[in-house]
Amino acid sequence: MKKIFEGTGVALVTPFKDNQVDFSSMHNLLTKCLNENAQAIVVLATTGEGTTITQEERKQIITFCKSIIKDKTKLIVGTGNNNFELCHQNTLQAKELGADAALVVTPYYNKTTQTGIVEYYRRLSQIEIPMIMYNVPARTGLNIELETIKQIIKTNKWIYGIKESTCDINRIIKLHQICKNKIAIYSGEDALNLIFYSLGGNGAISVTANAYCKQVQQVFELAQQNNFASALKLQNKLQPINEILFCETNPIPVKYLLKCLQIINSEQMRMPLIQLSEKHKKQIDNLIKKCH
Repeated sequence: MKKIFEGTGVALVTPFKDNQVDFSSMHNLLTKCLNENAQAIVVLATTGEGTTITQEERKQIITFCKSIIKDKTKLIVGTGNNNFELCHQNTLQAKELGADAALVVTPYYNKTTQTGIVEYYRRLSQIEIPMIMYNVPARTGLNIELETIKQIIKTNKWIYGIKESTCDINRIIKLHQICKNKIAIYSGEDALNLIFYSLGGNGAISVTANAYCKQVQQVFELAQQNNFASALKLQNKLQPINEILFCETNPIPVKYLLKCLQIINSEQMRMPLIQLSEKHKKQIDNLIKKCH
C-alpha cells in the first residue's frame, strides 16, 4: 500500500504578528508537535490559511519548516488552488523545496466535472511528487465521487492517499473498501478519527493536534493495538475540544486556543477571517480551565 505516513499529521496553523508570518511562534509550535510524536506536519492547507499566503511567504514557510523538521517527520505542503497554473506552480515549488508530499484539495468554486477532477490530478502527477487528495465538499462545493476515486487510484501512480473531510459514515465505509491496500485514508474530521481507524484508516490530518498532538496520536496507537476501549475513552476526552474548535470557521478557534496556551503569540487571522467572538472565547476559556 502506498502511504506518506501513518498516525497523526498536524494541520499546522500559520501564526501571524502585525500581519506578517510569526516564525518565532511557528518554531514553538513545530517543536511542540515534534516532541509529541507528530508523524507529519501539514503546512499551508486550510488550517494554515494557505490561500492568503503570498508566493514569497510560501517559500519562506516551507524552507523554515524543513529546516526545523529535517528528517524527524514528514513535511506535507498544501498546494491546491482553483487556478490550475497556480496549483501546478505551488506543487512544483513544494517538490523543489524538499517536501515529502503535496496535499491537493479538489478545485473549488469553478465546479469542474468528475472527469475534470481526474485530469486535474493527472496533470499534477507529471511533477512526480507524492500527492494526497483532499475531499472537503463543505468548503469546495465539489465532491469526489467514489467511482472517480477508483479511477484515479487505478490510473495515477502519484496518488498516495486521500484526506476525507465528510461526516457520511456510509461513504467512509465504502471509501475504505475502495482504498484498502492501495492508498492511505486520513481522517479530516477530528470528531471521527476513531471511526476512521476502526474501519482501517491510516491516520488523521488533525486540527486538534496543534494543541494536543500527543493525545491525538495516542488514540491512533491504541486503535492499532486493538485497544478500542482505551482509545474510545481518550477520544471522548478530546471530544469537547474537537467540537469547540469548529464553533466558528477553522482556524479561528484553534488560533485562540493556541494563544491562550501560550504556544503562539497572537490569534491574528488574515482577512476575510476575523478573530473569535467573545461568546466563544469564554467557552474556550472555560474548557481550558477544565482540561488543565
